[in-house]
Amino acid sequence: MSICKDDIGDVVLDSARLCLTRSEGRKVTLAEVAREAGVSRPTVYRRWPDMDAIIRALLTREVLGVINAVTETTPLRTADFDATIDLVVRVVGALREDELVASLWREQREFMTPYVFDRLGTSQESVLAILADTIARGQDRGEVRMGDAKKMASMVLLITQSAIQSRALVETILGDEWSVELHHALSAYLRRPPVPGTAVN
Repeated sequence: MSICKDDIGDVVLDSARLCLTRSEGRKVTLAEVAREAGVSRPTVYRRWPDMDAIIRALLTREVLGVINAVTETTPLRTADFDATIDLVVRVVGALREDELVASLWREQREFMTPYVFDRLGTSQESVLAILADTIARGQDRGEVRMGDAKKMASMVLLITQSAIQSRALVETILGDEWSVELHHALSAYLRRPPVPGTAVN
């Protein structure tokens, strides 16, 4: 099969995803990915130096793909406050159930942990940009409290990331109610307080 140069990247990432999910998140080699993709190892090395780089690119694509899928019918930029919170919670739910993300957290903690404690990954930076833009738009509409949109986005990222990564800690307590509680937490953090003397819905 002949692969167009512009398509090689997606073919390799598709193959990496297949290899990783097939191994249930356990480590695979770049040679396995190249073989699955039907390309040579030098072809892969020209774009990614190692498997870690491939996984980072794959995770960025996966996370942004989940966000796009959830917000396809109701874009974040047009949603009102409650709809925005609903969409964020749905994105968290989709990432909690995502086969690739879940398997990597389960089997490659040493790879994933630095993005919890030490540094932001590309996917997290992309999510921060989306959240900051969404928060700023909510502020412009008078729905979100005033404040530094980037700092507020950072806190939302911490809250939602915890709901994905630390779910097992409180699974027996929250059960299926986790989404309701997360909705309350985000709403309380972001909602603009009522102006004194005005009616509260």
